Amino acid sequence: MRKYLVYIVFSIISFWGYAQNNANFFPLNDQKTILCYTERESGSSLKNTTVEFRNNSQCDGSCMYVWNFGDNSPQLITTNNENVSYTYTTDGVYSVSLSLMNTALIHDTIKNRPIRAVELQGVVNDSVVLLITYQAVDNIDRIAHISLPQSHFSKKSVASQITVYSPYVSDNNFTYEIIDPSSENQIAPIQSFTYNLQVDNTAFSPHAPDYWIYYWYIYATDIDGKPTKTITEFKTDSLSYQYTFPLENYNPGYLVKLKIALDSTKFDDEQILTYHNLSNCVYAKQQIIPVTDYFFTESTRKEKDIKKREAHIPNVFTPGGNDENEVFYFNTNGSDIFKIYIYNSWGSLVYTQEAHAITWTGKDNSGKDCPSGTYYYVVFSDNSDKRHETAGYIHLFRQN
Repeated sequence: MRKYLVYIVFSIISFWGYAQNNANFFPLNDQKTILCYTERESGSSLKNTTVEFRNNSQCDGSCMYVWNFGDNSPQLITTNNENVSYTYTTDGVYSVSLSLMNTALIHDTIKNRPIRAVELQGVVNDSVVLLITYQAVDNIDRIAHISLPQSHFSKKSVASQITVYSPYVSDNNFTYEIIDPSSENQIAPIQSFTYNLQVDNTAFSPHAPDYWIYYWYIYATDIDGKPTKTITEFKTDSLSYQYTFPLENYNPGYLVKLKIALDSTKFDDEQILTYHNLSNCVYAKQQIIPVTDYFFTESTRKEKDIKKREAHIPNVFTPGGNDENEVFYFNTNGSDIFKIYIYNSWGSLVYTQEAHAITWTGKDNSGKDCPSGTYYYVVFSDNSDKRHETAGYIHLFRQN
């Protein structure tokens, strides 16, 4: 009878010891596990990516708590069951876990030294196998394989993963370049007012690229680059957008601003944005884009007196035979509509075209090759100040 009593008491103690070694935690702040990390112009964060976890674990004896926050940061290892806070500084989806170890069976040469990491290897014969990295007395990190009874170890992961969005851009958030319609075989005229505005996805590479919308703002500026009036504003869900500036502004240029914000339509419930404080999940940067009318020559394009400007139009081209200089063209501003009339040396009209960019392959309006010779052209545009109207001669040297 005494043996059975001892066995029952031992079983109760063992069960009680097992029950007391139980990792348990949960995030506070009304279970808000959807966050946003961004920075302001001052470099300070939005301060809403700090998550506090309540440690509700039970442990009998000397215990160690190992926190893993899921973002590849070093584990947080403590010897008490106090609540902990952690701040996420990058976006992503994170699974948080807490491991609890009863250290009664771990040798003092390990547990009394700085513990770097604890990794669960598996369970063998009702024992938990751990890989413990610690700093030895010689200050060298060493690894020990430790086996503990399952009752001495417990691990729990957070019920809801932590999701962090971020519009933060490390450098310029967009790039720009003039649209060049040229191909490998054929140079084409530059439409110098039409730019491709491209979100820099090397500097902005969020974990949820489809959740963002891009707001563009275009401002006219004074000589110091300060905005004087709003030219236009628009939004797009595309990383790139082709925009044609209305006028030349080379000194200093247009002020272009891009704001990146979460797209509310991507969420099942728009109240998520308000509840999780995501309405401020935005980031904006701006830069000056100088816009020069490439219709004019390099020496005169910045001439303030438009009457003194001279159109940059080549006067020689050689269609046929060598795949070089096959097309007569001139750079346009990409904004105005141009008309060109080309006459032969007898004054007969051989070719007309109306477009943003003017090209001529040396054929007449019926598609027949024009013979070599000198041709006269007249150019008009729908610009109100008539500054693009010009005339001159073209020398066509056919090589076929």
